Amino acid sequence: MVYNWLEIARQAVFPGYCELCRGKAPAPVPLCDGCRQELPWLPPACPTCATPLPKGRPHCPRCLAHAPLLDACQALFDYAAPVDGWIRALKFHGRLSLATLLGRMLAARMPDGNGATVIPVPLHPVRLRQRGFNQALEIARPLKARGYRIDNRCCVRSRATGAQSRLTAATRRENMADAFEVRRDVHGERLILVDDVVTTGATLDALARVLRCAGAQRVEAWVVARTPPPRRAQRGSGQGVDR
Repeated sequence: MVYNWLEIARQAVFPGYCELCRGKAPAPVPLCDGCRQELPWLPPACPTCATPLPKGRPHCPRCLAHAPLLDACQALFDYAAPVDGWIRALKFHGRLSLATLLGRMLAARMPDGNGATVIPVPLHPVRLRQRGFNQALEIARPLKARGYRIDNRCCVRSRATGAQSRLTAATRRENMADAFEVRRDVHGERLILVDDVVTTGATLDALARVLRCAGAQRVEAWVVARTPPPRRAQRGSGQGVDR
């Protein structure tokens, strides 16, 4: 893994300071209370796909019409500033400290693990070699402190699928068909998928499908950000969300 030495130096010079305003921030999350409150926290959303919902509606129309493959899906944020910039800086510029920041915020919102298994969504080996790390694994690491077991060898991405961000919702699902393999017995297990961004849910659905076929009892997904539906889309919302 190649670490960003400039980022390490910055953390050494400015320890305990807010990532956004450079004011003092409490450990272990380097954000002051004011900046944390202004983050684009996701509003009430569908419990099985994390699509924001109008007040009083329990599920989105898509999940009501088609039984979802995920038992639950939770996201922390809209894919909007500054979170979208953090995710792009992590994935494409190697700012691994941002994975820790995002992972700690995710861990803070989830219950204690009691040994439950977390599966970071895997990258294809070619993409992993190009990037040098799997951002989903780096985001998942802080969950260990909450009692979760991280298993990054359970599943592999056996087929290179190309960039999802250039595809429509329908072709994204075709693109992900047969992209994953399960490498161990998961019969009867509760599994939690972790990823950085969910857009159409095609990647998470494809992974949930093979895990269910392998005998998993329950498959959930926890993600950092959810891209907005087209009617809520903002400038840049579709950038940088491919794996």
